[in-house]
Amino acid sequence: MNRTAAGRFVGSLVLSLTGCLALVTVLRAQATPAPGGAQGPPASTGPMAPEKYKDIQVLTDVPADQLDVTMRYFVAATGIQCAGCHFRDATTNEVIFDRDARGKSTARQMISLVKTVNAGTFGVRINCGTCHAGRNQPAGLQPAQVMTDAEIAAMAAQMAAQAARDAAAGSGGDRGAAPPQAGAGGRGNQPPPPAVDDVVNRYLDALGGQAAVAKVTSRVITGTVTNRMKQAVAFTIEEKGDKFHEAIASSPAPMAVGFDGAAGWIQNGDHASDLAGFPLQQALRMADLGLSLHLKDRYTTVTAARPTRLPASVPGGQGVAVNVLQCQTPARYLTDSFYFDVTTGLLLRRRIVTRTGVNGSLVEQYEYADYRDVSGVKMPFEITHSNWNTLDTFKVAGIKANPSIGDAAFVKPGR
Repeated sequence: MNRTAAGRFVGSLVLSLTGCLALVTVLRAQATPAPGGAQGPPASTGPMAPEKYKDIQVLTDVPADQLDVTMRYFVAATGIQCAGCHFRDATTNEVIFDRDARGKSTARQMISLVKTVNAGTFGVRINCGTCHAGRNQPAGLQPAQVMTDAEIAAMAAQMAAQAARDAAAGSGGDRGAAPPQAGAGGRGNQPPPPAVDDVVNRYLDALGGQAAVAKVTSRVITGTVTNRMKQAVAFTIEEKGDKFHEAIASSPAPMAVGFDGAAGWIQNGDHASDLAGFPLQQALRMADLGLSLHLKDRYTTVTAARPTRLPASVPGGQGVAVNVLQCQTPARYLTDSFYFDVTTGLLLRRRIVTRTGVNGSLVEQYEYADYRDVSGVKMPFEITHSNWNTLDTFKVAGIKANPSIGDAAFVKPGR
């Protein structure tokens, strides 16, 4: 209920997945968990990458079911797309993954460099993004520039304050000071974490109550999504139980993703292919109607962190006090965090961190706003989705609760 399925993976499909569709098909994982289950790839119980895929020479310690997400991390960390390393047949435009290319050889050298550093005794661990930071060519040292008047004034004030602190310490001004007392600020004044059940129950109450939330078993959502290039297209989402279908009027060809309760798929124009593993988990990140009802059931562990504050959306603002639930899945390399408004109890942010097989992580974030009443349940009508290459704003025009939706809407086209 809380999670309008509009704000999710399909925006990134429009921007990036089309060019990597072949990679999704070839490198898909075998397991296809239902959307109500654990998010992210399942914990590896199967073969390592060299046992399943050809031409794996340096990623020998990466499980086969994590190879896809590791490849996606390479793209995010270096800004180099699939064809930058993999050989593409000029005649058929097909990516041939087991054929060597210059880019692949360079990538192997870089991966070996990272592994060597991380295996050493340097006291640090690095990844591709440490140097590349999302760019093909790592940035060099930036030349010094003339400071502005404001920067000079700030630097002078900082130096004066430090000099005063040094003088006070040298004269013993701080000696004998009483330790911080409860209620006097400082670390000793931090409030304890709230009880997990209290946060979840407050969330249910804020949405309209458990009984009202449980009554909504299907819905249709329509609206417009605008990407970071300010291109706006219409979208439609249909959900019923654990089944899901999203269609987006992209150009030049419309796109769709779906899950029929057992298997996932993606359609680009007239071509439909299976969708599984990490790509399917992204597509279904927000597809569960019952997050508020089953949040604790979806994760191995759910713990509450100390209350914190989200930054203000406008300069000079006070920000928003939030309670945070940190959730861990059986896939130990995925962490899901939910941020709830302390005052209203509503969900404001969701942050998903997926660690990859090369010490790097992929981060996704959803921001929820403009909650409105739909059949007695509050649902967000504005969702912002951001990750390593996507910034989408979903504006919901309307939500129909409990419409009649035939199962055929969720089945892969042509099946």
